[in-house]
Amino acid sequence: MTGPALQPLSTGRLRYRLYGAVAEALFRWHRTRVVGSPPEGPCIYVALHGAGYLVTDLVVAGYALCWRDHLRRGGARVPLRIAAARSRIERALPGLPRVKRDLGLVEPSEASCLAALRAGEQLLVTPGGMREARPRSDFYRLRWQGRQGFARLALHTGAPIVPLAVVGGAEAYPGVRAGRLSLWSPLPLPARLDVAVGEPIPVEARPSAARDPAAVGPLFTLALERTQALYDGLVARRRGA
Repeated sequence: MTGPALQPLSTGRLRYRLYGAVAEALFRWHRTRVVGSPPEGPCIYVALHGAGYLVTDLVVAGYALCWRDHLRRGGARVPLRIAAARSRIERALPGLPRVKRDLGLVEPSEASCLAALRAGEQLLVTPGGMREARPRSDFYRLRWQGRQGFARLALHTGAPIVPLAVVGGAEAYPGVRAGRLSLWSPLPLPARLDVAVGEPIPVEARPSAARDPAAVGPLFTLALERTQALYDGLVARRRGA
């Protein structure tokens, strides 16, 4: 399968320096801490969807993992792409689609994700999607049932799956629910963000097995269990701090 062309980034442009300044300000505002080392080369990070209207906690995590160093040293391509579906808030913020394209976000289609991985880039996906994007008391509980696309991507490409946990977003961007409507704080509170990078799960490239439930299912379950364990560990440490 040949994926769509990815937009390269010329990070020396003025607007990228502006993006970097905003991300750095949020990184410092949230006193972001990272535990674990991001792997080199293509991989698939899997994480909870994140909090707030713009999922800023995930954006700050991506900045801390890859974009921070990349924007400082320059380069033609962003080393990490976030798969992000079009949201309703884009109708209220006309410039948001342009910013998403500038920052290298890709649509969560199999073709776009495969194109990023085959271009040698890293990919961050949130299998739970919008079902996780609501304020709730158990916000850091993964809801990935039936969302096995990332495991198929890994089997297609041989990219390792990397569990990723980002805790603090629900505290930094608190929200309430009113029926099916979710209302989030538009302003960031000075809550700390904790980011944990798990041990990569190696995957052998077997494109022919990408549609085989016997191959996809166990890989999906292992990634889900390890990612949830990362979240549970971060939440427990924050409560004990």
